[in-house]
Amino acid sequence: MAAIEKVATITIAVSDQEQALAWFVGKLGFEKRKDMSGQGMRWLTVAPPEQKEVEFLLANWYPDRVGKNPTCVVTTRNMNGAFEELSAKGVEFTQKPAKRPYGAEAVFVDLYGNKYAMVEVP
Repeated sequence: MAAIEKVATITIAVSDQEQALAWFVGKLGFEKRKDMSGQGMRWLTVAPPEQKEVEFLLANWYPDRVGKNPTCVVTTRNMNGAFEELSAKGVEFTQKPAKRPYGAEAVFVDLYGNKYAMVEVP
């Protein structure tokens, strides 16, 4: 057995956890998974409804990292449909869907400027 079994959480640096929660739920259709407070911090996670293994931690305790997270990769089964749906909700894309050797890719940013590559693998 490997000492590390799986990735469970990816941290996203945010300025305001409530604002970030509203954006991820309202714009991306994520759902809130955990919301626990203690010792001066709040552990708040979200994930896409079908994502059971990994959650995004909306962390406001890294103010110097807001907007500077490395690009996170999310997947879709329908690039054109996802692009249109998210664009209609006001999600800002810095790269429209384009063919890549590994499939189709579009890049969007969250309300703090963090980048997300949305990929459709054939």
